[in-house]
Amino acid sequence: MKTTLETDAPTRKRRWLRPVVITISALLVLALGGIAGAGWYFSGEVINVTHEDDPYELTVSAADGATVTLPLTEATERPGTWGLQWDGGQAVLGDVLASDDETVTRAVREVLTGTLTAGTEARIDKWTFGEDPETGLGLAYEDVAVPAELGDMPAWYVPSTDAAQGNADTWVITVHGRNAAPAETLRGIGLYADLGYSVLAVTYRNDEGAPKAPNGMHSLGEYESEDVTAAIDYALANGAKDVILHGWSMGGAVIATAYRHLDDPSVVKGLVFDSPVMDWNSTLDMQAADRNVIAPITWAAKRIVEFRADIDLADLDQRNFADEFDLPVLLYVDTADETVDHTATLDFADLLDPAQTTVMETASGHTASWNEDPVAYTATLESYLAAL
Repeated sequence: MKTTLETDAPTRKRRWLRPVVITISALLVLALGGIAGAGWYFSGEVINVTHEDDPYELTVSAADGATVTLPLTEATERPGTWGLQWDGGQAVLGDVLASDDETVTRAVREVLTGTLTAGTEARIDKWTFGEDPETGLGLAYEDVAVPAELGDMPAWYVPSTDAAQGNADTWVITVHGRNAAPAETLRGIGLYADLGYSVLAVTYRNDEGAPKAPNGMHSLGEYESEDVTAAIDYALANGAKDVILHGWSMGGAVIATAYRHLDDPSVVKGLVFDSPVMDWNSTLDMQAADRNVIAPITWAAKRIVEFRADIDLADLDQRNFADEFDLPVLLYVDTADETVDHTATLDFADLLDPAQTTVMETASGHTASWNEDPVAYTATLESYLAAL
């Protein structure tokens, strides 16, 4: 009997544990599957290509050519210079002239296209100057094709209009952000044109009108950098002696990576970054935290991003390569940036040679440094360029 009891007890214990073990295993599988599924979704938010316009969420209350009255929102009451866009039209807005609990009235500096009237459905446009250099800035330009590995990349070429300033031999290559377009860089194009530089505003893979990447996804600057390298080659083959690279948002990651991969980086005279993504890891952490995404899902999303886009996020942390940036660098950093981790940009700046590094801080939102204070933005850029 004693032997029977000794063998029966463990047997009953194993039978009792078996469904518990199976249940725990099933829950673990479900949990891991849920994390992987959520990670896959979050990864798509990062690398999927979209070119959708923002909706027209504002209704113009009044407009008389010199002013416009809009609903009071965080966007409509921000100080500085902003665009107002509607179907078939574009205006440049200036100072806030009056406001109450429901509306805000702003100066209209210029109506670039269309007619602005009461009842118009519109939206605030950070890019400000519309669709191209001529309609937005009054600058003549050419549509050109930059030969690249995947095919021709459309670009705008704005020739120097003031060779007397001695800058015509230096081309500025402007690079927009993720899911954006060259029109995002118009705020910079006008400044460089005023200083006598030639400008090449480029597209890269997956942009509208440009060849698609083989996998159809963003690589967060890794492979887009090859298209900017091709643009540098194009500039040098068409009269430029050297170039300045100016990148907004993901465009910052693109130009930093392109510079690091150049066979002869001395052809780059300067680098200008505007709300750049200097580290995707910390940026994705920040965006996940803002969405209340738990750490395991964030970790999974990063690994899936690396797998789907065929990249290593550590290779896109520019802080790891700060010692390679031996040239004058200008960084516009917005401390109210809710899209990109600006602290990584400040860390990067701290790792550079202070004698070659200029930092301007604002607090108006992602890539809005110019909009917040065009005068200060311009003065900082002019001082930086003069030092080159």
